[in-house]
Amino acid sequence: MSDPGLEGNLHGRVEEKTLHSAATPMINYADLTDEQRQLYLKALIAVARVDGQLDEEETSFFMQIAEGVGIEAPLAQTYLADETGAPLDISGIPPMRNAAGALILRDLAAMAVVNSQLVEKEEELIFEIGKAMQFSAEEINEFIDWAFMGLQWQLKSASLLERYAQPSPQPSE
Repeated sequence: MSDPGLEGNLHGRVEEKTLHSAATPMINYADLTDEQRQLYLKALIAVARVDGQLDEEETSFFMQIAEGVGIEAPLAQTYLADETGAPLDISGIPPMRNAAGALILRDLAAMAVVNSQLVEKEEELIFEIGKAMQFSAEEINEFIDWAFMGLQWQLKSASLLERYAQPSPQPSE
């Protein structure tokens, strides 16, 4: 059970942040064109599979994104099951150094760490995709760094919980 006081503080901070950024409209999945959605889903699968395996966390993350872009679960499952489908053609990625491209890069970086690992092949593929969309190396690094910081945050959280899950030594009498 979560701490209601903590939720109140976090909720207040989120509301404050939302109010300050309300002037800048955010892109969402519904704003993507059909072509962008196809690229998005293919790129997510490519990043998830580049290390030679598709694990449960990656599958779950993909299904959430697919649902967000309006792809029903049975069709999304066919994307995942199609291991012989056409690979992502990097040369066919259009310039997208815009909000849609940023949304895609953000979620590619998130896909790379969703299983609590950041594999070099995943990072390299994200750089290739980002460069094809015409983001600079520095900009792509911002997305990778964001995902890596999130991964570090998760690992530190697990470490703290593990540390305190150990029975405390009893004082000797």
